[in-house]
Formats: sequence, C-alpha cells, structure tokens
Amino acid sequence: MNDPAVEKIPVVDLKGRALTPCSLAKAEQNLQDGLARLIDGVLHLNYLPMAYRKVYRMVRRRDGYTCAWCHGPGSTLEHVLPISWGGRTTMDNCVIACRACNHSRNNALPSQFIAWTGFKPTHPVILRILHNEEQELRKARRSLRNRPIESCASKEEAQIWVAFHQGAFDTSRPAPPDQPSSRFRPDSRPFLQFFVP
Repeated sequence: MNDPAVEKIPVVDLKGRALTPCSLAKAEQNLQDGLARLIDGVLHLNYLPMAYRKVYRMVRRRDGYTCAWCHGPGSTLEHVLPISWGGRTTMDNCVIACRACNHSRNNALPSQFIAWTGFKPTHPVILRILHNEEQELRKARRSLRNRPIESCASKEEAQIWVAFHQGAFDTSRPAPPDQPSSRFRPDSRPFLQFFVP
C-alpha cells in the first residue's frame, strides 16, 4: 500500500534531464504556483535549476571563498540586485557572501545594506550596480516583463517571474534588522581576482 505522504514524483528540467524526485505535496505546490506541468506522471519544471549551480561554480571561481561585503570567509551565492527586485542569477549580478551578510540583507538593495552596515564594498559587480542602481532596477523590471519563465535559474527566480506576470509583484523595502548578524567589518580590501569566461 502506497502512502501518499511519501510517494515520490519523477522530476525533469526543461531539457528533459532527470532531477531528484519530489513528494506529491511538493509537486502539487509547484503545479499550483505555475512552476511546472505534469505530463504522464512526470513533473516538468518550467525553469532551469541546474543553471544556478553553474553560475555558483563560476562566481566561486572568480571570487574564491571571500565575502564581497565584509571580506570574511564566504560560501553562499549572493544576488547583488536581489531576486525579489527582479535580479537574475548571472555572473554580472552575483557575488560570494558569507551566510551572515547574505541573511542580514533580507532582500535589501545594495545601497540600503551599505547604509545599515557602513561597508565600503570594493567588488566590481557591487560597485557597478551601486553606480547605476535605479537604472538596474528598471532594467530588471523590463527583463521580467520580456523574458520567458524558461530563463529562470532557480525556483525563487521563477516564483518572482510568476508573481510579476500575475500582477502580484511586491518590492516592499525591508527595514534594517534590529541586530544584524553580519560581521560588520567595513574595511575596504580590494578584490584582486577577476574572472574572464
């Protein structure tokens, strides 16, 4: 007798590559959210989750294991223009960050995070986006409007895409945390490594 709570559904990405099977509840949620289609008992995702891993590896190769904000050890992929604002998982929008800085940002724009922390970032990706933050936000919104869901590299990115196209896109600005968990070391050591694909 099959227990529906533990029943697994086969999952494939847009290119037909098999991914880890998911629970029936997770499959139903993906279908409800418009992130997948069920065809012959197989959940077909509407986005490319493996692209996220590729970008993470390339960003890690470029930045090493150094947090772009506090310059301490880092291991997470950080979206300089957050996904919730339309930012994409691309080399020109991602840096490596420590978990503390990544979580302390809470989807804040780079200028907000710098105002809260006093950091003086030196990473070229952060500096470029900071220099043109309003223009980058407009560009992200145009991209959300014009690109297909198939271009999304993560479930979160696909969820924002769906929300935008359903008219439920909300870019409320988060308030600074009471006690940010970031290391708060506003030193300005330059990033010396650059990656050229």
